[in-house]
Amino acid sequence: MIRHSLMKCSVRTTGCRNKPVWLRPLLLAVTLCLAVNTAWCANTVFSNGNTPLVTSDFSGFKGVVVGDACNLRSGPGTHYSVSGMVLEGTWLDILSTENDWLKISHKGKEAWIAGWLVDIDLSSRSITAVITRTDVNMRQGPGTNFPVAGLTQRGHTYPAEAKRNDWIRISLGSGRTAWISEPLLQLTLPTIKETDEVVGDMLVRPRGQTATVYQSPIKGSPVMARLSSQDSARYITSRGAWIAVQASAGIKGWVYGPDTAISSVNDPSLSFGVSETSWSLGKYSVTTVNATDVNFRAGPGTNYPVISMVQKGDVLRVLEVRDRWIRGISPKGIVGWIASWLTKGAPAGTSPGFSIALDASSSVRTLTVQGPFQSCQVLSKEDNTLVISTSNFFKTAGRLDINAYEFESVKVEGSDVIVKFTETPSYVVREQTAGKVVLGFAPTVTAVDVRHEDDGEILTVHTLGYTWPTVTRNGGSVTMFLPGASYAGQTSQVQGDIVKHVDIGFTNDGVSLSLDTSHGGTYLLKKNANSLEAFFPHPGLAGKAIVIDPGHGGGDPGASGPTGYQERTVNWKIAVKLRDLLENAGATVILTRLGEFEDATPPEEWEPGIDEYSGDLAKRTAWSYQAHAFISIHNDWHSNRQAAGTTSYICGSTLNASESTRLAELIQKHATASLGTFDRGVRDANFFVNRESHCPSVLVEVMYLSNPREENLLKQSYVQDAAAQGIFKAIEQYFSPAAGAGAY
Repeated sequence: MIRHSLMKCSVRTTGCRNKPVWLRPLLLAVTLCLAVNTAWCANTVFSNGNTPLVTSDFSGFKGVVVGDACNLRSGPGTHYSVSGMVLEGTWLDILSTENDWLKISHKGKEAWIAGWLVDIDLSSRSITAVITRTDVNMRQGPGTNFPVAGLTQRGHTYPAEAKRNDWIRISLGSGRTAWISEPLLQLTLPTIKETDEVVGDMLVRPRGQTATVYQSPIKGSPVMARLSSQDSARYITSRGAWIAVQASAGIKGWVYGPDTAISSVNDPSLSFGVSETSWSLGKYSVTTVNATDVNFRAGPGTNYPVISMVQKGDVLRVLEVRDRWIRGISPKGIVGWIASWLTKGAPAGTSPGFSIALDASSSVRTLTVQGPFQSCQVLSKEDNTLVISTSNFFKTAGRLDINAYEFESVKVEGSDVIVKFTETPSYVVREQTAGKVVLGFAPTVTAVDVRHEDDGEILTVHTLGYTWPTVTRNGGSVTMFLPGASYAGQTSQVQGDIVKHVDIGFTNDGVSLSLDTSHGGTYLLKKNANSLEAFFPHPGLAGKAIVIDPGHGGGDPGASGPTGYQERTVNWKIAVKLRDLLENAGATVILTRLGEFEDATPPEEWEPGIDEYSGDLAKRTAWSYQAHAFISIHNDWHSNRQAAGTTSYICGSTLNASESTRLAELIQKHATASLGTFDRGVRDANFFVNRESHCPSVLVEVMYLSNPREENLLKQSYVQDAAAQGIFKAIEQYFSPAAGAGAY
């Protein structure tokens, strides 16, 4: 079963209703000092301020029900009426705490549950428990009535797994755990390293009443904090539509760009915009929409298509005015045109102080620079930098990271606009007049070649500029389409032993490459700077590196069946059996965790950046860099105990989505045949381990633990064997399709 950080279900975001985010760590520190004696509080290891404490109300955390069948109540106490019931293994969203009760959200409804019936998840956030007293008892359960398992001392630190009422479960390693009374320790978030740099002159605030700080750049991942309308966070960087920030008490996470407003401390009139398809900075004049349900169009006229809607009261940043039409940026970051008579506050002819806008809503990306300059030069530098040097000074300075497509950042400095690229760009100057320059960016294919390797062949498509292919296949024929691309290479025959023939075609819409392969086998796509590589390995499992990810583990048990059988246990047992089958066939197998009760273990060389998610799921997917395939093994859960069957998930937005789909279809075919389960099909989902993998990736839900019959089956060794055997046959046919029936 997938939960919280795998984002199987969207998490409802609820504004914080208690103390302001910045105040909670302070209140927690004061509370702990009063509880255990202020004498030691000033001398703890946290006095340097670099170790942020966990929020005292645990707002945004997840909790799993540990009682068999537990009442939900309308208020924080047993004297309140019962409003529902939840079963053991049910995951809840924590909204706040009051005494020994938790306010939670379950199935979209708010309720209260006794804190002793819920384990609040701490492990997914890499929280540490630091002992603050001497001779502290570690117990076998959450209470003084449980036997003492050992002693620990002040200053010792342990990974924190869960909180149940006033007790914290810690990890002792090798699957061993213990419980410690909460007043005898402090819970801290990951320490801020001295090398973690934060841009000090940019602030991020909610565009509306609140903005959620997520653990990773996807809505639905664990909530680290919430920013209210009075709060601000420091800008670290941005990637696509997401902004990495440092909130109060050093808490770091990601906010969704369209939900925020970015400003400069040094120049409050300088504003920034981050969205899915546009990025901007500048000093803008603004106009306000004065009608409801107004069309936002692709061009200056009613004959242009509607690309979005804006509403009365929406403030648009003005890019230009043409006749009676205004081109602007909506609050959601969309660039479009609106009739001026449907706005107020922007007289005809108004132009901004200056603006830089990147629009990526089509396959050809457009960079527009406008300002009070009479002339400009566009200069390409050797270090993948483009300088638009103008005849006037902008009288301010600012930088916005983009990290999307071919763009790394845009900066204003003196009289120049400096654009930094992650790869050598391909562009044309579309317009260059007084006060305005427009550049169009689209990829150019410069050459296509094939080279032999010991383990297969690599087809390389050399490009200028960023390109992301759409890939389809029909048996041994593979077609790669590069939208918006042009072709500047020589027309030549490209042929190898595996890649038998390549046809290159190009139209105004893009470039297509049609490949015929000798055995119809798998391929692995890789995006490099100024190239795409398609690796076609020799058929067979020998020499293939395959990642097997037994879902959950460590302090995260996953789902539990009606009798309490845990998902992490059966996932591990199936994974080990699958590993043995693959290794016997000559494959190299990488397990993402090393035991039933172990947390995920990343590669030794893995070093995520300061703005990157570094939790359990990231550790698992880090192995995909060196693999030919990634298989994550899970077992599902549903409130309807009749739900049954096998399901496979892929992420359709990845580079290797086509091959992920082929592998998932084979897993469904062979696993259901081996197990005799209902085939629930292949589904597209945005699960982290699929989305972030760098090779074909499938997450398979073998059965439903919530179904009493399937839970009982999953306990049986022969059923675990059958599951492993079915997945093995799918992988075997995936790498040697010509050897299997119904080859693709």
